[in-house]
Amino acid sequence: MTDKKILLKNIFFTILYAIFTLILVLHHEIWADEAQVWMLAKYLSVPELFKHLVNEGHPSLFYLLMMPFAKTGMSIFCMQFVCWISTVISVFLLLQYSPFSKGAKLAIITSAGFLYFFPVLARTYSVLPMLVFFTAILYPKSEKHPFLYSTILFITANIHVIMLGFVGILGCIFAYDNIIKPWKQLQKTEKQKYISAVFIVFLGMFLVWLQLHGTTSSNAFIKYDFGNIISNTFSVTTKFFVDAYDARFSDTFEYLTISNTIFCILIVSIILYITFFVILFKTNKKMFLIALCGVGFQFVVYILAYNYCVYVSRIFCAHIIVLFALWYVMNDKNTTEKTKKVINITLILFLIITLFNGIKYSLWDMLYNYSAAKPTAEFVEKNINKENSIIITDNIPYCMSLIYYLDGKYDIYSALTKKSIKYIVWDKTMYHFLSEEGWDDYMQYMKTVDKEFLTKKLYVVLPTFQKYMFDVNNLKNFKKIYESKDTVLKFEGYRIYEYTGSNK
Repeated sequence: MTDKKILLKNIFFTILYAIFTLILVLHHEIWADEAQVWMLAKYLSVPELFKHLVNEGHPSLFYLLMMPFAKTGMSIFCMQFVCWISTVISVFLLLQYSPFSKGAKLAIITSAGFLYFFPVLARTYSVLPMLVFFTAILYPKSEKHPFLYSTILFITANIHVIMLGFVGILGCIFAYDNIIKPWKQLQKTEKQKYISAVFIVFLGMFLVWLQLHGTTSSNAFIKYDFGNIISNTFSVTTKFFVDAYDARFSDTFEYLTISNTIFCILIVSIILYITFFVILFKTNKKMFLIALCGVGFQFVVYILAYNYCVYVSRIFCAHIIVLFALWYVMNDKNTTEKTKKVINITLILFLIITLFNGIKYSLWDMLYNYSAAKPTAEFVEKNINKENSIIITDNIPYCMSLIYYLDGKYDIYSALTKKSIKYIVWDKTMYHFLSEEGWDDYMQYMKTVDKEFLTKKLYVVLPTFQKYMFDVNNLKNFKKIYESKDTVLKFEGYRIYEYTGSNK
């Protein structure tokens, strides 16, 4: 087949992929993490954003990219489009330039990450496959294109902190291969060129540190935990391999109850993943080091600071680093055909396990609401008078998508601060949850300190899961007026209560 026919075939399959995933994007309801990014981009100035980032735990680049769209009143679909088109581009790069077999390419594209979680969920992770695949293409040519190569690494580091291990080891290897090792043979201009390129890479990493170095003090959820390393390692490892097979475990934030099926999936996935690293170690120590540092850094982050949230998108951010290393090995002329065959078969077996997860979430997002925020917002607009009402919540993170859908029409107030909520501040105020009796006491107290509570109708909005955690199934002096239907994302259903107690 000629190069032109191959190109046209790959464009055709990329278009099919783009159409399928775009349909999913258009059916997808915004959820809390997506809403948070958009609201920060909309309401914070650039200086305010940089001040807030230490609380957010993410570098600035993606937020800055969204700011022009958000601040000019455009739809959040702009953010969805950026994430979707980035994944579509990554699929084309994979089809056109990667050395994997047709079966392995198909397994990658139909894996849970690429079939659903990268293109549909509008998060910073969605941009990373495109950047990593561009890096894979440029890596053998980095000596000829040092500034393009280093710029992509700079961008990758500033998209998400979990890529620092990958970017850091590539920066070190570039410095060794192009500066340290051939130093005596380099011309002055070459030294300047390569040193400048390395500077760009490590400047990008330094800027991430500069923005986020106080996160563990500012963010109530991201804390170093050195006392539970063994249990955290078990938890992270289990979720890393099982959540890609069935993401509902991360959705409910529950530790896994390992059934026989789940146990088999876990063991098989671990064996196949170890196989990748054994192949890399035997064929190319440099690629083994890149994969080890890139994936290992992410494991360290999860084990020490973020072990309860190992989402599928994050899992596949580690997988694309392994793909990068295998990509190079497959292209290496010293790699035997037998090794290439083993790589392709192992990739197919490893990723096909996640296919069901991607199909399941694709169908669910088409048939049901991913989040109940949109229909809940529609209920509020139809049934609650904006001019004569106050809507309050004590659980800001899980109401964030509802706040997005009501933005500009209704305000939701924090029970702690009674300020209108525009975005989440991940500090200890989030732990100010009210019990069943607490809500009535709160209303009684607020009537003594705020005249608005005497003149307006009062409503409380709570996530449906909160009734199990904080005993708020039936609030005293409150009438339940709305409960959303079941959603794909288990913790984004809502209940609305009208306060029926005396306003005197």
